[in-house]
Amino acid sequence: MTRRHSWFVVVCATGFAAVTMPSAVALAQTKTKPAAKSKSLSARVAEQKKAIDAQQALIDEQRAEIAAQKAVADSQSARVQELEAKQRELETQLEALKRRLADLESQAGLPTWESELEERLKKIEAEAKKSPELPPDIVSAGDFPGSIRIPGTDAALKLGGRIRTSAVLTLDPLGTDDRFLTNSIPVGGVVVSGEARRTSISARASRFNLEFRTPSGEKELRAFFEGDFAGAGNAFRLRHAYAQFVGWIVGQTWSTFSDPWADVEDLDFEGISSENVIRQAQLRYVWNSTAKTRTAFAIETPSASVTGGSGVNLFPDVIARLYSDYTPQGHLQVAGVLRQIRAEAQAGDVRSDWSYGGSASGVIPNRAWHLQDRITFQVNGGVGIARYINDLNSLGGQDAVFDSTTGDLDALPALGWYVGYEHTWKEWSSLAGRRLRSTVLWSFVRVYNFDFQPPDSYYRTHRLAVNLVFSPFSRVDAGVEYIYGTRVNKDRQSGHASQIQVVLLGRF
Repeated sequence: MTRRHSWFVVVCATGFAAVTMPSAVALAQTKTKPAAKSKSLSARVAEQKKAIDAQQALIDEQRAEIAAQKAVADSQSARVQELEAKQRELETQLEALKRRLADLESQAGLPTWESELEERLKKIEAEAKKSPELPPDIVSAGDFPGSIRIPGTDAALKLGGRIRTSAVLTLDPLGTDDRFLTNSIPVGGVVVSGEARRTSISARASRFNLEFRTPSGEKELRAFFEGDFAGAGNAFRLRHAYAQFVGWIVGQTWSTFSDPWADVEDLDFEGISSENVIRQAQLRYVWNSTAKTRTAFAIETPSASVTGGSGVNLFPDVIARLYSDYTPQGHLQVAGVLRQIRAEAQAGDVRSDWSYGGSASGVIPNRAWHLQDRITFQVNGGVGIARYINDLNSLGGQDAVFDSTTGDLDALPALGWYVGYEHTWKEWSSLAGRRLRSTVLWSFVRVYNFDFQPPDSYYRTHRLAVNLVFSPFSRVDAGVEYIYGTRVNKDRQSGHASQIQVVLLGRF
């Protein structure tokens, strides 16, 4: 480029700058005009900064609080860990002490304290659940559950009883309306006035009992009294009154020939027709031959009931019994009785006949398929033993019979048996004693009649029963039972009857 050209460029550039300068200044002035409004925006910015600072202060305060709480939690966690470690150390020391005690007791030949305590609690619980009317095997000094101390003495007293209310609907002619007596079934179509279909509600089978115990050395003297209101006209009558010391029992209670432990759950107050269950005065001695076997011998009041005469009792009934707990829930019993039946048809003319009988009974638990069921049975047979068969004893006159032609007294052969099956439908483990269960029962009685007896003499009876019982608590039972029975006389005429019973029972 020549110097002339350079100058021209400079001159042009200078001119362009001169021309454009006012426009640039104007543009700059135009951009700086809104500066008058920047104060409002600044104020907003300042306010926003203040808000941010305040929020930050709150966050910092919250962080400080969280840090403080974490410090407390860490401190508590450390304390918990310290306590847990101390507990583990104490438990280890306790186990070491138990092992040491067990070693010492083993060396001394003594049972461990845990086993001893457990066994003691089991005995107390079992004793509390036992029926008070059943004499215990041995009365030893010690626990007497539910008793109260008599002030000023070393004796203890226990009160007990039960309230039993029944509603009985008799569906057919029957000689009783508050219970089922198979011997009272009309035979041959004979209907007696007042024996049609009817209902009875009664509480006369309610009971009251007293039990006394007083120490006598290492043993206790036990006395038991019980009565109910089932006497004539709802009168109070004696059921049990006996004293017990070591193996001796003196007084009135279940016969040694009976087996009250074979307790079929039959709701009928009369009981099973073939059952050997009677209470009478006696002198008994019980010998525990082994831990599971007991032998008993007794002499009991003679009380002969004959047809055609009246009893003149002299020789007591002699009874022997062998009882075995072959399983914790089951047992077997055999018993025998020797009797002398004495009676007179005419004043001063006393006739007699020897009689005898045997009994076998027991409870067989059924645990197959995880069931909690049981089978109960009893067989009673012999000559002149009607007193020990429930239905014949209620009827009377069945121990022996006078031959009106010869005047001889002949003891009657008789047989009775029953079998019952109890099934537990449901048992609630959350509340001890709550159960729903049923029992099916079949009972049979037969008398082997003599030719000289009249045609309407008792020959044979059957009794069938089925029930449903619910126990909402261990001391309360509510149930319904249906009973059907037949009676056949010597001439083979027969009759039948049925009942429905609803029973509510409360024990205290």
